Amino acid sequence: MNREESALTRRQWLLSLGGGVALAGWSGMDLEAASQASSAALPPGIYEASREHLGHALADRGGFARLPADSEIEIVRPRSGRFQPAFFTQTQYPVIRRLVGLLLGEPEAAVIVDEIAEWIDLTASDSAAVRAAAHALSPAHHTLAVHYYGAQAVRRLEEFDPQKTSREGLAWLDTQSQERHSRTFAALDEPAQIAILDSISDNRPDVKTENTGTRFFHYMKERVIHGFYTSRAGLDELGYRGNAFYASPPGCEHLYA
Repeated sequence: MNREESALTRRQWLLSLGGGVALAGWSGMDLEAASQASSAALPPGIYEASREHLGHALADRGGFARLPADSEIEIVRPRSGRFQPAFFTQTQYPVIRRLVGLLLGEPEAAVIVDEIAEWIDLTASDSAAVRAAAHALSPAHHTLAVHYYGAQAVRRLEEFDPQKTSREGLAWLDTQSQERHSRTFAALDEPAQIAILDSISDNRPDVKTENTGTRFFHYMKERVIHGFYTSRAGLDELGYRGNAFYASPPGCEHLYA
């Protein structure tokens, strides 16, 4: 075997080794099986959304991005009429909007409040199908997901039920509101609403105690943060400019003078 053939063989072996490690770890690898598994089409449900939408959002300052007809990216289309939630009821959805506004510190009329509330409704509506897809993964794809995302993230995807957490959390808010003020949460003024949220927030007196309310607050907080910092407003706040290179961190030039 000459040097060129030997180098090619080593390269092929290293590529196979990389795929095998991702699927099976270092011990007991079947490289041929790993290669076949990695070449198969992975099922939906374990991938993050394409990051290309960030570039589209920043490049097009209009209300809706204009994408080619054959684009793989699905975008929100302009709608006519009032938003109709896919998961939350007509009574529950205004409370979700209110919670988003309170967590962001934004008035309910702010556009970003609607954007995030609608996104939370969408992800809650799709959560059962995503969880079912996670449970339907083949052993090889499940192992790949664990290696890539981590066991905790995969387990959460398989076990966490946003719909149940939301339903029970909204009911908990109303129960607390009735006990304290004999009114629903939506009917309370802002100070009373904030007082209830403070009792289940990260700043509550006993942070070790968890209940239906604290679990719902944690879920909503995570959703609002995720929703905001993947929105145009959040990206602008971060100063995100896509694939740009900075000689020094913007705003910290004094550290590199």
